[in-house]
Amino acid sequence: MHLVFVGAHPDDETYASGTIAKHIAGCGKATIVVATRGGKGHWGMPSEELCELRTREMEAAAKTLGADLLWLDYEDASVPAGDELRETLVDVYRRLKPDIVITFHPLVWRDDHRRVGLAASDATLKASLPLLRTAYPYHRPEPEVYFFGETMTPIESDSFVDVTEQMETKHRAFLCHASQWVSWEIDGPPDPDHAEKVWNRFRERFAVNGSRCGAGYAEAFIGREKVRRASWLLPGRA
Repeated sequence: MHLVFVGAHPDDETYASGTIAKHIAGCGKATIVVATRGGKGHWGMPSEELCELRTREMEAAAKTLGADLLWLDYEDASVPAGDELRETLVDVYRRLKPDIVITFHPLVWRDDHRRVGLAASDATLKASLPLLRTAYPYHRPEPEVYFFGETMTPIESDSFVDVTEQMETKHRAFLCHASQWVSWEIDGPPDPDHAEKVWNRFRERFAVNGSRCGAGYAEAFIGREKVRRASWLLPGRA
């Protein structure tokens, strides 16, 4: 089975990196699709330099997880809404032939994330239509779709993946994104302990998810519809 993660920026896969690693460990294939190279997310570093840095970081994280990597190369903070991104992802899906797609929930607050999530979900159906002609032949069946980003939406997760055994790999992939976890102040030096503080917040979140499904640590997702449960999904507890 081919799992395709669709994110907006380098580091977005951190929310699902344990699931990606677990899927690959179970002899599955995974591809991380990134819409931008994250060139606008810094107080002072020039955008071109930042893109180069975050490209290297994302490549290292993907390698740590064992996933393939595909860039769409849209400009950070300017991901297009609507048809353009959706049609791009139609051909991505037709080429990659995913069985599972993980992406942002369309109700998240940030525009790049919201646009990627909506286009990534909509494109799954269009990619499966034989009469819709593009550069690649249609891909059927339509893949299952799971959304992450529960903490940024009013919708409660209904699917969980036990990532207790993947937490070390998840941490190493997290640390690959070193420039993302530096607390840069406009008029002050970076906080050298900021990365560990961020990781501790992530870890606490995954521990709470784990308590909802009987696991040590878990990643939480929102199913797009009633979907066929993959073997590594666990039922949640009320």
